[in-house]
Amino acid sequence: MASARPACGSVCRECGAIYTASDLAQEFCRPACRVAWNNRARLRGAKLYEAVMTWRVLRQPGGFAAVTALVSAFLDEDRTAGRRWRPRTYDPKTGRRTRRK
Repeated sequence: MASARPACGSVCRECGAIYTASDLAQEFCRPACRVAWNNRARLRGAKLYEAVMTWRVLRQPGGFAAVTALVSAFLDEDRTAGRRWRPRTYDPKTGRRTRRK
């Protein structure tokens, strides 16, 4: 897996490939990586939505633990696939990338 921010270019959020970004907002090396990332995010969001709603409506003991276990499973899946989660740095309100502190 590539480092977070190499001097020679950007790192694709999906496959970890190093590429030269043509735009400050570009986060993926190719459209297929962007599509794969967004499809996985939608699927995970649906699973997380169900877990959070169940936790909130039923208020059963251990509900929040189930939500955090689901997120941990997502992170483990990403590590196994060689993806490293990091917050998006592009701010659509300003049209700029923000630097992580």
